[in-house]
Amino acid sequence: MTADTSVPEAPPEAVLIRQLRDRPPRMSRYEAARIAGISESRWRMIETGTRWFRGQPLEEPPAPAQTIARMAWAVGATPEQLTGAGRQDAAAELEAIAEQVESTGAFTGRQAKALARRVRRDKP
Repeated sequence: MTADTSVPEAPPEAVLIRQLRDRPPRMSRYEAARIAGISESRWRMIETGTRWFRGQPLEEPPAPAQTIARMAWAVGATPEQLTGAGRQDAAAELEAIAEQVESTGAFTGRQAKALARRVRRDKP
């Protein structure tokens, strides 16, 4: 008897985040995870949709909305993109992050300001 070693497919929100992270200028998983405030290994599990246990791939359960929103923030995703990927809960969290940045200046730097503008650009 052989064990099933097929790797589960990543969920749509993870595919979106990976595509945005890989677009130029490419961002490493380490850098993206640092910006999102999670470990690189946690980022990898969410992005691939897989957790490895004793050499066997297991499907990673859906990440919490706040975690997905922080990952989306790190790579510059919009709430509309998250909604399109089926994560309306994470889209709402991402909007809350953008509002916090705009109102409190919780994040500083050119990249944070650019991301805030991008996330908020389609908002009426």
